Amino acid sequence: MSWWATIPTLAATLVVFFVPGLLILAAAGVRRLNLVALAAPVSTSVSACLAIVLPYAGLPFNPVSYFVFSILAAAGALLARFLLMRRSASGKSRTTRSRTASRGALGGNGRLLDHDYPRWIALLAVPVAVIFPAIIIAGRYISAFGSPENFSQTFDNVYHLNAIRHIAETQNGSTLTLGNLTDASQALYPAAMHDSMALVLMLGAPSVMAVVNVGTIVTGALVWPLACIFLISRIIGYRPIPLLCAGVLCAGFSGFPYLMVAFGVLYPNHAAIALLPVVLGLLIEAVGMSRARPLSTWPAAIALVATLPGLGLSHPSTAVALLGFGGPVVVARLIRAWLSAREGSGSRRAVYSWLAYTAGYILVVVLAWITVRPSLAFAPWTPFQSNARAIGEILGSAPMGATTAWILLILTVIGLYVIARQLRTYWWVAAMYGVGGILYMVVSSWSLGAFRTFLTGVWYNDSFRLAALLPVVTLPVIVLGAEWLAWRVRALYGLLTSQHSATATRRPSIVGRAARLLPHNLQNVVPVALILLLGFGTQGGTLAGVQDRMREVFATTAGSPLLTEDEIALLERVDDYVPETDVIVANPRTGASLVYAFSSSETIAPHIFGERTPEEQTLLDHWGEAAYNTSVCPAVNELNAYWALDFGNQEIVPGEEPFIGLRDLIDETAPGVELVAEEGDARLFRMTACS
Repeated sequence: MSWWATIPTLAATLVVFFVPGLLILAAAGVRRLNLVALAAPVSTSVSACLAIVLPYAGLPFNPVSYFVFSILAAAGALLARFLLMRRSASGKSRTTRSRTASRGALGGNGRLLDHDYPRWIALLAVPVAVIFPAIIIAGRYISAFGSPENFSQTFDNVYHLNAIRHIAETQNGSTLTLGNLTDASQALYPAAMHDSMALVLMLGAPSVMAVVNVGTIVTGALVWPLACIFLISRIIGYRPIPLLCAGVLCAGFSGFPYLMVAFGVLYPNHAAIALLPVVLGLLIEAVGMSRARPLSTWPAAIALVATLPGLGLSHPSTAVALLGFGGPVVVARLIRAWLSAREGSGSRRAVYSWLAYTAGYILVVVLAWITVRPSLAFAPWTPFQSNARAIGEILGSAPMGATTAWILLILTVIGLYVIARQLRTYWWVAAMYGVGGILYMVVSSWSLGAFRTFLTGVWYNDSFRLAALLPVVTLPVIVLGAEWLAWRVRALYGLLTSQHSATATRRPSIVGRAARLLPHNLQNVVPVALILLLGFGTQGGTLAGVQDRMREVFATTAGSPLLTEDEIALLERVDDYVPETDVIVANPRTGASLVYAFSSSETIAPHIFGERTPEEQTLLDHWGEAAYNTSVCPAVNELNAYWALDFGNQEIVPGEEPFIGLRDLIDETAPGVELVAEEGDARLFRMTACS
């Protein structure tokens, strides 16, 4: 299958990921950058929340219910906006009403203007900031994936691929019940990413694998850059150069978006972290710390409420990261209220209000940090480096042993210098960077113990997950450095061209002679060209390693760790033999349970973990004994489990043998079974003893 053949899947993905959010936000009066940046987070909240609610109403979760509800929500938003505007318009002039309507939705909701640069830069800044990283990130993903049908040959993918098929088949994607994918082992699992991709599959995509690969590309190449641009518009300003820097430079991190796909594979974290900059930006605006000051912070607070469920239901640990990164923002707002009161421009009442709010926020952070964490049995990762090396990786945007990103390192140092020069304005930006850096340093270099687990247990004590969060808080520092550098280069160019004019009528100096070579009308182009050059410069060796890692885990060979070429070939033929109503017994550790993702056939154990019914456990322990074990055939007949896959002894994760019912198939000692199909060492058997 070629990538060109995935264009319909791409179109369906864009519709599912963006259109509901676009409808609802446009109806609410959100425009331009805010509209497109918030569309995916709002759409994610809609799909994830709807998937939880619909089962209680006895309704299916599918594209029809998804888009019908989105239209109804958009109509409700339009009605609410109309009533609010009508109420606020009474007693106001037409000019005041127009100004309120244009600025009330969110800060920076109007046209992008900058009196320091010509209009064409303002017009092109956001499109270039989106297109530049989209092309680069999509290109790297496509190169690493190889084919739309390839998939990550890693442990977690047994669950992720089958979960998407499960939602599409059952039309139930509730986070409350998705865990482990069987009726006997329903449990809570964040389902937002799986819900969105299942909707794409239900719209007619050719395979689960194509859906996941295209959805991953859209998340990394579009959702992530838009989110980064939005965040920078709140921290540094709704101006062309910072927004251009944000888009161009967000494609230069190895930590995100690539690391969550190269390791794991951690698709829910990938989806959640791509949304995080938007939600963090809304938090910044909602507490009144954004540079683009709206007339009211209520629209940002409402938008925060609308996007937070999508973030938390993509992965709760990223919502906890939001609370951690938001701590310095809330404290900064308290300090601003105190300074305003001391200077006479604010009230003591505001100080007390923000003091109470800050105390409540800290309490919520502590409670979340304590309660939203997995069992220590699932947090086995240990530190692997020294404190000094961890600090170097943080500064050099090179976590997990990546090559130092020298351009990002230089821009980080410059950005920290800018923050030091404007400490009152930007100290909390450095504090957010410090929170991310401390978490990564602790998890990767501190000794095992209760303190390390308290800080980083939310992320399974896993350095990879915290490394992927670093770009979110590093980007604002880097953009401050890049904007400072762009201003200095522009000023230097202007100085040189002025020197040329001043020396045109007399013998020029060396600087003047050099200035003669510089065109007069390119002063505004030079900083833009510099930013693009910096963006290309970040695409060096630091990204090559993580891309090679992705290419390795997505490669399918004769010895692939999860599914080999022969095993995939057999899975693709299963529908030719197995009726849709029948169930297949398979060992998920060998990847054989991915028959559910590859075909229309269900399997007894769609996930490596999970509770089993007595009948299911009987088959997993004794299926090959049906000819002489009288307890087997009743279970086979009840579950229609007349088929079994034998993929040998190679398992993706080591462990005790929990699926001994298939062992006789491997050593060819099981009576009462018939070999139906085989590809190399991969074999499909049918039970004849119970017919």
